Amino acid sequence: MAIYQGIEHVAVFSADTTRLRDWYVKNLDMKCILDNGAGVYFLLMANGSMIELVPSQEPSLCAGKPQVKDSGLRHIALAVDAHDFGEAVHRLAESGVETIGKTPHQFPEGLATYHFRDPDGNILHLISRPNRLSLAMPPRLADAPKNVLIQGIEHTCIIARDPEALRAWYIDALKFQLIVRDDGHGTAFVLAADGSSIIEFIQAEREIGTEHYRAQGIRHIALRMNAADVAEGAGRLKGRGVEVLEDYKALENGVQLFFFRDPEGNVLHLVGRTEPLAK
Repeated sequence: MAIYQGIEHVAVFSADTTRLRDWYVKNLDMKCILDNGAGVYFLLMANGSMIELVPSQEPSLCAGKPQVKDSGLRHIALAVDAHDFGEAVHRLAESGVETIGKTPHQFPEGLATYHFRDPDGNILHLISRPNRLSLAMPPRLADAPKNVLIQGIEHTCIIARDPEALRAWYIDALKFQLIVRDDGHGTAFVLAADGSSIIEFIQAEREIGTEHYRAQGIRHIALRMNAADVAEGAGRLKGRGVEVLEDYKALENGVQLFFFRDPEGNVLHLVGRTEPLAK
């Protein structure tokens, strides 16, 4: 049984997390379920996925304006049902979002996308598919927002210098499995053990270097584990030679953490909780 279960949350670091929180709640159907009183917020979506907003004054190498294929943890794709796609696009357009490239884009196989930026310049996109990539049905959480257009995170994208090698590392080290390989040039989707957490890998067109691990932008992916397994998981990764950013620690509230980088410098962390954030 895999101890690395799947993605618990994706973290976005911002100079103004309150502004970003309010915008995400209003425009992206998220619900704030945790406010630590110091600018850290957890936002929950209908399918149980979460985004963490973290205060930061550390500028990114992209200067707040990343390009679609700049290297690194680059975009978050938000799932929308096909019958809601047009309304969701219209709502975002009415809110004045900055769009990216030719969008919306309708594909022959029934796929539809709409690329845009949040107020900090981070890249997001809506995605509607005729067939789900995930295997698991979304959890029915009492805390989750109901009757919304945007369902949650469908996948998180990493733009990689060597997407095939990085993908292989995620499969070998973190027990993801390959589910889609689009074009034979490195673009692929991998699925975590939970049957719902998906990461996309795409070939980079511009290498921007390694970001500070608290730099502004879409900054880390947190991998959910049982609290009792985090120390073992951290040990396995250290045995593989990962760069450790914050070594394994157990907080007073029972949360277990371990921060590290993947082989291309993207920030990941293990998290185990005795009680889930959302129920």
